[in-house]
Amino acid sequence: MSEGAFMAPRPAALLLALAGGTAILLWIGLRSRAEPEPSPAPASARVAALGVLAADHDPARAIQPELDAIPPADLPAQQRPAAPPPAAATQPEPAEPPAAPIATSPEQAAAAAASVAEQPKIVAALRADFDARRDALRRSCFPRGSDVGATFTVEASYAPDGTMLSLGVSDVPGLPRVSTCLMEQIIQKPPALRELPAVPVTVAVPIEFAGARLPEPPAGPDPSDDGRAESPVAPRG
Repeated sequence: MSEGAFMAPRPAALLLALAGGTAILLWIGLRSRAEPEPSPAPASARVAALGVLAADHDPARAIQPELDAIPPADLPAQQRPAAPPPAAATQPEPAEPPAAPIATSPEQAAAAAASVAEQPKIVAALRADFDARRDALRRSCFPRGSDVGATFTVEASYAPDGTMLSLGVSDVPGLPRVSTCLMEQIIQKPPALRELPAVPVTVAVPIEFAGARLPEPPAGPDPSDDGRAESPVAPRG
């Protein structure tokens, strides 16, 4: 046979090649069916593969409700916290003792007793003088034509020589400035004492003015009246 001539394959060789190729394909197919497909790796394995391990406990995970429902176990008596002692009852502070009375000397006590003993005769002298001057005092101090009845209290202090040291007249609501007028009238003509006091003495004597009606209360306070007229009396020469 010359070079370059085409040689047809033999039938036996073709059959043998086809049979070998079929066997190889059959073996590959059976092997692929017998081996199971690999399952995907868990998330922890994938994280571990990246160099980070998953934590056993995640603090951000919400606590399951069933865990909260479990009551805590009772602790032994020796492990229980001791109860706080009851608060002590507050005791009231002891009250301060009352202030001791001002001690007076025997001389002061004797002088006070002597002044009290001198009051009756001074009261009698002033009452007699006011009774004699009642109408004149009313005309001088009460509003003209007034039929109001009222009672004023005169308080006077005297020295042992009979000199009037001080004088005060109580006020009556509804009769403004009457007490001041009465005080001025009494100072201008002091009551005459029948007996001089042995010691300084202070007395209070009422002056009653009869009337058909009581004084009417004022609508507001009188700025000129403070409830009592009082003035020191200059000693007579």
